[in-house]
Amino acid sequence: MLSDMSETSTRPTGVRQERKRRTRQALLDAARRVLERRGMAGLTTREVAAEAGVAAGTFFVHFPDLATLVETLLDEHVGQALDTALRTLPDGDLVTRLVHVAARLYESYDREPELSRQYISAALFHRHPDGPTERRMAEFRAWVTDEFARAAGAGEAPGQDPALAFTAYFSLYFGILVAGLRGELDRDGRLALLEAALRRLVHGTATGSGTGPGAGAGAGAAGVAGGGRSA
Repeated sequence: MLSDMSETSTRPTGVRQERKRRTRQALLDAARRVLERRGMAGLTTREVAAEAGVAAGTFFVHFPDLATLVETLLDEHVGQALDTALRTLPDGDLVTRLVHVAARLYESYDREPELSRQYISAALFHRHPDGPTERRMAEFRAWVTDEFARAAGAGEAPGQDPALAFTAYFSLYFGILVAGLRGELDRDGRLALLEAALRRLVHGTATGSGTGPGAGAGAGAAGVAGGGRSA
């Protein structure tokens, strides 16, 4: 009897939560379609709500502003790529594993480069301490610093401070990502430049020349990307 009453009392809450989840996802899907058609300049809360088939005020039940919605879209994008990358990690050395993760992320951005540029532009300077990007970055930072710490413990990356190494790695990764989205580096050029820079960072040596026309562009982008927040 008590069990039946409990199930009856909790069922409406479960239904409401599922409805809320579906509405939130509908808003995200709608925002993506509006972005594809009109870009960031044409993205408004009213149009997103209309595209999703909900009242205009419903938008603010799920997102405080457009920037948070776009940040959430970017986080979903990055999260899927990271999950794939970490599931398929090779057994190679530290640099091989770091480049593998970067490669999967670059591939995910390359599938829809225009949307990727818009996501990054909109989310880059949006400060939301409890937002999805901050949480994702914390998880990514923890994984990278753990990789460097384990490599240092095994004598593979002697003298590396894991926290500083993460900053260096992310600056290189993000700068090269931007260079690729700007059309300054192709896929192979990005990975070659990243691997050469990381081997120099970790071992003091580089296996690639890193001196082609794209290398300068990538290095220049990396120099201004240390403050990047999006993985």
